[in-house]
Amino acid sequence: MVKGLPQLKAPSKIGVESLHLSNSTFFCKANGISRQLTTAYTPQQNEVAECKSRTIMNMVRSMLSEKQVPKNFWLEAVNWTTHVLNKSPTLAVKDMIPEEA
Repeated sequence: MVKGLPQLKAPSKIGVESLHLSNSTFFCKANGISRQLTTAYTPQQNEVAECKSRTIMNMVRSMLSEKQVPKNFWLEAVNWTTHVLNKSPTLAVKDMIPEEA
């Protein structure tokens, strides 16, 4: 501690988190953004991610086996599959593709 300067306390973790939360809430409201918070590491959230991952891997396997492409093109097949899925309509967003949502 330096003599003559006021003693400063580091903010607690809870204080910092609430500060970030209030800033982001204010920013979202000011810009008309609707926030949808999710719970991390719950079976419900993991199920959605696992299903999407399974869909991607099944599409990649079928593309590689159908055209008899070597496995060293696996990464390119994954990139192409995610591109196709992002350009395809889904039930989650009506009249839009996921890329536009």
